[in-house]
Amino acid sequence: MKVYKYDSIPDVTEVYPGIFKTVIPQPFYAPNNVYIINSPEPAIIDSGFIQNLGILQRALKKLGLSLHKIKHIFYTHNHVDHISAALTLKFYSNATFYGMKGMSQAVGDYISYLQSFQRAEKRLIYKAINDSNIRKKKFEKIQDGMNRFMKGYYENKEKVNRNLLIDLELVEGDIIDVGDREIGFLYTPGHNKWHLTPYIIGEGIYFTGDLILENISAIYAEVDGNLSDYHKSLDRLMKLPIKKLLPAHGSEIENPLKAIKLVSKTLSMLEKGVIRRLKIQDYDLAELVALSMGEKVINSPYYIVALGIIHSIVSKYINSGEVIIKEIEPPYEKYSWIK
Repeated sequence: MKVYKYDSIPDVTEVYPGIFKTVIPQPFYAPNNVYIINSPEPAIIDSGFIQNLGILQRALKKLGLSLHKIKHIFYTHNHVDHISAALTLKFYSNATFYGMKGMSQAVGDYISYLQSFQRAEKRLIYKAINDSNIRKKKFEKIQDGMNRFMKGYYENKEKVNRNLLIDLELVEGDIIDVGDREIGFLYTPGHNKWHLTPYIIGEGIYFTGDLILENISAIYAEVDGNLSDYHKSLDRLMKLPIKKLLPAHGSEIENPLKAIKLVSKTLSMLEKGVIRRLKIQDYDLAELVALSMGEKVINSPYYIVALGIIHSIVSKYINSGEVIIKEIEPPYEKYSWIK
């Protein structure tokens, strides 16, 4: 593993007896929370970005642990900020890797997968923006993240397996014993087709990955997300006796039920707003994002996320036949509600 110099070692905080959180930076959006279950068979939830695996190693040392001592790694889903460290982690850890059944086979060569994800993001920008200069600036931000990933790959190439390898594929109902705790898994698609929510049996602690964050998550219908599945997963969580929601980004969610309801309500409000506007006149995706989420989102790191959410809503009504695509200058398009 290439040794990087870091300004500081991230803090490791105990969020519940025997459960710790460390915050690992990554080049795309907000830093990732990696959760450490300090059991007789230590486990972590996700492992972060490939280039910052050394930071995780240093954080683990604060608990007297190391990558080599970790016995179980549970992956919530296959997005780059959560799982790309897995491509090299196999060379430094004997841990068992867990993920949703079918995920690793579907992903295969991770670099090819990431390139296809990047193309999907570019498709969203082409659909939304007709100004080539603005598009170019957005593309540069997307490419910057890919460049950082590839830098991490080539610097460690001799110890990176391009294929995403999962040792044990999980289905809902599987239980993994980590010594003094049992870990269960909910299949919670929507943000991602392969999204799992690990939880600690009998304690009401749920690790929600990107399904529930502080405000709203992302849905990439252009890639592997689904708005209908997202709502179904939210509806299911609302009915569970959840005491703690531990998200993959941001602070711990203080009121789990309230937070889940808020995400569901926010999505519903965005959907109603899109419908209302399209019933008045035609809009493109960029206009709908600005009107629905505010002008500030346009130049924020979350712009692609915002495009993905609104596009997922529009796609729902395209598929139902209530909205048609007006091809202005393909692939740039506008949307029209069928009167």
